[in-house]
Amino acid sequence: MKASKKIVYVFLRNKIVGIDSILSTCMEIYGRCGYTFNFISFDYMTYKYIVEDNTVIRDAINHIGKIELVSSDRYSSSNISRLFILFYFIRVIFNVAVRNYYIMHSSHLHVKPFVLVKWLFKKSNIIFVEKKSFNNEIRIGTKKHNLQFIYDRRLTYDEISKYNIDLYSHPPLLYADTLIGYDENWNYFKHPAADKSRKIIFKDIRRGKYWIDFVNKNASKYIDSEMPFGDFESNKILVFIATRITRNTDHNAIDEFTGALRVLFKYTHVFPLFIKLHTFSDLDFIDELLSIASDEKNSTRYVITHLHPAVLATRSIISVFANSGTLMSEFSKLGIPVVDLQIYENTLLPSSCLNSSTELSEKDLTERYKYRSKHSDYTFTCIDNFDKFMKGVINTSFGSDSIKPILAASQKTMSCFGTCELLKE
Repeated sequence: MKASKKIVYVFLRNKIVGIDSILSTCMEIYGRCGYTFNFISFDYMTYKYIVEDNTVIRDAINHIGKIELVSSDRYSSSNISRLFILFYFIRVIFNVAVRNYYIMHSSHLHVKPFVLVKWLFKKSNIIFVEKKSFNNEIRIGTKKHNLQFIYDRRLTYDEISKYNIDLYSHPPLLYADTLIGYDENWNYFKHPAADKSRKIIFKDIRRGKYWIDFVNKNASKYIDSEMPFGDFESNKILVFIATRITRNTDHNAIDEFTGALRVLFKYTHVFPLFIKLHTFSDLDFIDELLSIASDEKNSTRYVITHLHPAVLATRSIISVFANSGTLMSEFSKLGIPVVDLQIYENTLLPSSCLNSSTELSEKDLTERYKYRSKHSDYTFTCIDNFDKFMKGVINTSFGSDSIKPILAASQKTMSCFGTCELLKE
């Protein structure tokens, strides 16, 4: 297949959430059509997270293009940074208008400052993409949502009728000629301005062939580079996914986090422990909790990892959670058993660790446990029961291959178009 010389400029949101979805989308387009991608970050912290902290995402971006910081923080002089931004977008506008390049965005051309000059970007070459590929359904209840909130999410026509939602009288702005969504019920597909637009659906994009091929090819290298020191009985790893933990986190989450660590450290002579923290966790506080939960012999048998969940899944024997999180369904889809640990016994946290913590209402706690129950394969509230479970896990881990390739989604079911019929030429 002859590669196209087309370039797609991808406007990244100032949030880590969503990068996975848009990156795997771009990798699928790259693999099918040969387009390359210039990822544009408008936020220094997002850019730093990608290029310094998240090796997998950085390498995947470099595999299909490059990433640039287009921000007032680019240079020490804000005036020089502003000049750079001006000339950068003059070049983008020229390339879109003359060379027929594309812009991909998930709201940027609908809000300031770009909405004020959107007409400078040729609409026929604008791609509008859904913000998230998962957990984007909407719960209609007593709470009244504005129309922008509703359009960003998904509803069936039956639900629209049932809840008497008027999508058409005063719809939000839609500036794009091509729409890419991850479900046919994305409400922007129903937008009046989308009537003649090209609509593309990527189902299960986080298991897209070209993203999964990249993960399977490089997973062993990434995991080995972070492997903690020690002789381990198994070639598999234990993965513990933590929610955002700070001194202000509710005490239930802090207690369960520490309780889970305490029981998991019992098995680090068999499996190295990979702890994946939320991006905005308080690392100093985490260190305090780790010192409480572990002893000296465990101090080299774990690692705080930034590796992508898909990479960890290739060698993980189980995935352990001590709070609710979207990654529960992620690991489940990747074929890794999801274990929910609700361990409070013998945690014995000093009062200093809970002085600033908050307290959740019974309603919020009920909702949390309901979510965890829905997305977990196993739930343990007793250490003895978890220990019995782990004996079986250990027995099955010996003799198995260290790397288990992830299966990609079927291309026939994942999208609604054929190879290289993606965009209008």
